[in-house]
Amino acid sequence: MSVDSYLELFTALFGWAFYGIVWDVLVTTGIVYLPFLGILIDNWREPAEGGEFGHASSLSLRRMEIEMFMALLVVMLAGQPGPFTPLNAGTLSYTPVPTLTDLTPVTATVATPQSTFGSNGFTGSAASVNVPAWWYSVMALSSGINHAIVEGLPSVADLRTYEQQAQLATIADPRLRQEVSDFFSQCYIPARSRYQAQRPDTAAVSSILLVYGADDPDWMGSHVYRDLSGYYNSLRPNRPVSGWPYSSVRDTEYDSAAPPTWGRPFCKQWWEAGGIGVRAKLVHEADATSAGFSSLVVTLAPTLASEKQQDAVARTVLNNAPPTWSSNELVAEHNAGSGLVNTAGSLVKGGLASGGVVTASALFSVAMTAVLQTLPMVQAILLLGVYALLPLVVVLSRYSLSMMVVGAMAIFTIKFWTVLWYLAMWVDQNLLLSMYPDVNVFLQIFANPGEHDAKRLLLNMVTTSLYLGLPLLWSGMMAWAGMSVGRSIAAATSPLARPGDESGRQGGGIGKMVVTKGMK
Repeated sequence: MSVDSYLELFTALFGWAFYGIVWDVLVTTGIVYLPFLGILIDNWREPAEGGEFGHASSLSLRRMEIEMFMALLVVMLAGQPGPFTPLNAGTLSYTPVPTLTDLTPVTATVATPQSTFGSNGFTGSAASVNVPAWWYSVMALSSGINHAIVEGLPSVADLRTYEQQAQLATIADPRLRQEVSDFFSQCYIPARSRYQAQRPDTAAVSSILLVYGADDPDWMGSHVYRDLSGYYNSLRPNRPVSGWPYSSVRDTEYDSAAPPTWGRPFCKQWWEAGGIGVRAKLVHEADATSAGFSSLVVTLAPTLASEKQQDAVARTVLNNAPPTWSSNELVAEHNAGSGLVNTAGSLVKGGLASGGVVTASALFSVAMTAVLQTLPMVQAILLLGVYALLPLVVVLSRYSLSMMVVGAMAIFTIKFWTVLWYLAMWVDQNLLLSMYPDVNVFLQIFANPGEHDAKRLLLNMVTTSLYLGLPLLWSGMMAWAGMSVGRSIAAATSPLARPGDESGRQGGGIGKMVVTKGMK
């Protein structure tokens, strides 16, 4: 039998184990027999109060037999755990939905739970638990319906997994963080200041902006600064960079007879070089902090050029761990004029202006991620509670048929939440695809969040409402249906008891007539 979460592998077993314990207590104390005693008393009291005599007693006995039979039927199907429908740990399994990070997820079982459940918590579950035939059938049917519907729904690109992984990609290595800050101070700020001062309006600039976007000059790996002369190809850091070998051709300011340990690369080399370049290190760091993040970009946007794919990874990491001003020294040919000051000031002001939306969007994203992780656990715990408390419901309902149907609907309702969450995910992914038909624009959500945070906030609000609202709507609809079903079953069974009621009333009328005649 398939379940819907890692936790449910164990809560299902524990829930029915608790059911057996509670049922045994009710049997030992004799509480399970009280409903039968109530049936006997009711069917004796009502005719007696009506003064029934004669053939009415046989009809009353028939009513008692019918109610006893239905009660015994409920006990057999939905009360007493049966050995013919055991819930075996070996037959329970859970297969997660494939994601970008796990295209072929491993099926979890009680023996190999693929989680800490069963090893560090929820340990000691029984290998086999007897379950009443009715409830076992309800669980099996619910699971079958759930998985059939999920398999039947169309698949869609898993953009949310990319978003979650993108938020994890950051700079954990303090040495790389310092190097990025040095590049920011000694390469990007001077290049951007020069660009802002010159404001070149040439065909070469227009061509680069057409390919890489109008915001290309706003980040460290800008192709404007890398591909055009006068920027990264001529700028160099003001001190040697660790890891870059000395070059007598390039580092002419040093004495070749006593060269320094490290050299001063051009900013274009410092950024682009494979292995030791800043961008290559950022891509490697992204994979280290968010497993396989660079490959996710390739999977999500295989048609993009590798240059854009690497840029997307680097920009995402820089957005999550922005560089800081690492030096107050000014490079050659620059002074503390308005260009540099205005550039730094505009960056700070832009960050403060968008801070409210950025913060709200981030909080919603974190909240949604927490909700998605929590909901299956809540579902599993609720099912455990339902299973454990069912014996009391069965007894207190006096073994009614309507209780069986309403209880089955309650279990089906909770288990069907899995389908609703998959539907919510499907709608969410399609909303993302609709709002970002260009995958390059979608990648820029994380590379340049200020441009898209309002839209991300809207999407996260809609998604959260779907994940929470659909189960609430469904549960309300099933509550309406449950009340209707209960009334329908009561109406269907009432004719069985109607002859006894009528005979009681007739007997009461006859008794009154006899008493009246005797008084006369």
